[in-house]
Amino acid sequence: MRKRIRIATGLAAAAFGITALAATALAKQYRATFYVATMGGHFAVADVTIDPSDPQPIKLDKLDRIVIGDYETHATHDPRIDVTNRDVMFWSTYHIDPNTNQTHVGKSDLRTGKKLMDINVPTPREATHTHHMYCASAQTKDYYLPISMANLAYIDVFRKSDLYHVRTVFLEGTEADIGKPYLFYHGINTPDMTKLLITINEAERPQGPPVGRLHLELLDMEELIHGKVKLLAKNVVPGKPGRTMSFRQYFSPDGKYLANSGADRMYLLDGQTLELLDVEMLAPNEENHDDIFTPDSRYVIATSRTKLPEDTAASLSLKNPFCQTEVSGKDLGPDNFIMDGQLKLYDVQARKFIGQPTSVCMPCHNEEGVEEHAVLCGIDANWK
Repeated sequence: MRKRIRIATGLAAAAFGITALAATALAKQYRATFYVATMGGHFAVADVTIDPSDPQPIKLDKLDRIVIGDYETHATHDPRIDVTNRDVMFWSTYHIDPNTNQTHVGKSDLRTGKKLMDINVPTPREATHTHHMYCASAQTKDYYLPISMANLAYIDVFRKSDLYHVRTVFLEGTEADIGKPYLFYHGINTPDMTKLLITINEAERPQGPPVGRLHLELLDMEELIHGKVKLLAKNVVPGKPGRTMSFRQYFSPDGKYLANSGADRMYLLDGQTLELLDVEMLAPNEENHDDIFTPDSRYVIATSRTKLPEDTAASLSLKNPFCQTEVSGKDLGPDNFIMDGQLKLYDVQARKFIGQPTSVCMPCHNEEGVEEHAVLCGIDANWK
């Protein structure tokens, strides 16, 4: 029996097969290195090939990791590759370090895996419910903006060059204040980095169960960097009370779309108006936590925390990381599963997930003899 008392993590990936309509001989292939955040104090580094015409569209070529700490000090949800230097990745931590009573913000060299900087960040006294800290983040050419999940939630602004903390911005009392209790902030910059999207899960009480109303707010980035809040657009989209909640998200590189994780679903929205275009539901034992587009904006790679039967999880390997869809659709109880991390492929034009899932968490855990759950969250990528 695998241990479940302490949850460590690795990475997993799932890819979805395609319909006959999408399976053409001319389908484009993509190659990338994905960096996926884990609760184990490291990032899974997955070299993959994506072929949308293949029933197993995401192929795992190589699996490694970048370590920033351990599960107690550096549990992380946040990889953010520098837009001006693709060899540098910024990151922030999900929990307060018990040794320093502060969270961490840092950056790592993707070529060597070594940390370039690691600073301790005090928690603002206005913030309560601090079990959940940094998760999503945004950036500009000169600034890195991790976004907290606390309550009151806040947006921090750090100078990229030296991680100098410029300021903390709260939305309470501004035109972006939803005026209702909420659970978690998340967000991302637009491709041109002139705007910042913030998503807010309306809740029954502060940090309480979500009520199924996701608030999306588009803010002026330059104003926010200087501590001011200017609301440019907003929308509210529906979900399932107690189950749907926004996590991380990405705009498509062309700015036309926004793919937003929602736990039990993935939202596709208009990147300008935030109008809802599609809702793609996940299987009962899957949970969507981030969604990143291919460079041509045609597909979305979605991260999923997926519950697997123990025997299925144990069979996954680096040579055979593929998991059948029907397995993840089974109704598993609270004590008879292993959590795996997966990547899934979504076809923007067809408005559906395609193909079968591929694991890139459990294969490494099995090879290393790690008898723990694998819990992933955010993703970033360097495309080849």
